[in-house]
Amino acid sequence: MMTKLTITTVADPMMGMLWETWPTMRKLETHYGSQIDFKFMMGQLVKNVYDLVDHNVSRKYGKRVALNQYWTRLMQVYLQEEQIAGMPIYMGGDKPLFDEHHLSSVPLDLGLRAIAGNDERLEDQALYEMQYDTVVADRQTNDPKYLIALAKKFGIGQSQFSQRYNSAVVKNQLAQEQQIMQQMKINQLPAYILTYQGKTLLLKGLPKYCDWQKIIKQATNGEVQEHQVGFSAEAIKSFIDRHPHISSLELKAAFDVEEQTIIEQLKNSPLAKEKVKSTIFYRKK
Repeated sequence: MMTKLTITTVADPMMGMLWETWPTMRKLETHYGSQIDFKFMMGQLVKNVYDLVDHNVSRKYGKRVALNQYWTRLMQVYLQEEQIAGMPIYMGGDKPLFDEHHLSSVPLDLGLRAIAGNDERLEDQALYEMQYDTVVADRQTNDPKYLIALAKKFGIGQSQFSQRYNSAVVKNQLAQEQQIMQQMKINQLPAYILTYQGKTLLLKGLPKYCDWQKIIKQATNGEVQEHQVGFSAEAIKSFIDRHPHISSLELKAAFDVEEQTIIEQLKNSPLAKEKVKSTIFYRKK
């Protein structure tokens, strides 16, 4: 039986920096295939937004003003993050992610666990929807109504979702992940935990694909090797079956072709298409 390399991304669904890593991760997926398992660990980035606001502003002008100031600053950070890989980001609509009734990103972490359980493919798909709705659709994704609606899209009814969301199992899982982060001194997100044959390597920052090639070689003593990727209509169809909502930028990276080649290939496909800035997002109907 083949020993697999596991790459666990430690991040939070609200993060623009995580959104910018999708093209690289899709490329790793196609170029290393079944040799790698991809998992996610919830970083719980914002436990309480009041810990992050300017307390002088809060004392002088009140919490609402401090929250608005923080949100303006956070929007600027998001928009700067778009430059990392070009994955489009829209922030700054009428509904901020954080307000007096939405103080944390932890609902997103709980919601993802409640929807996906231990299903890695479902985890990838649900996380992608959360990310898209946060940084492109500019929705208040830490609101329970949003999370219930998202769960329904994945065939999970409100009662079942609420039961999972409020369960000790999900809360304990998040608590265990926090404990691992503390033990491994993960104080920067995203971070990556690489596990191979019982050995663990921690990686911080935003490695490019060429960095990943070196890291994977080092972590596996060259046993996990890159292979050539064939580009065909069937290969794209198979990939979109696994990732039913995906961008032309990700497909470009995954198959080592020009973005225009992807666009031409999918021009007459039955996929729903949405152009966001210069990037096209494809979605299976």
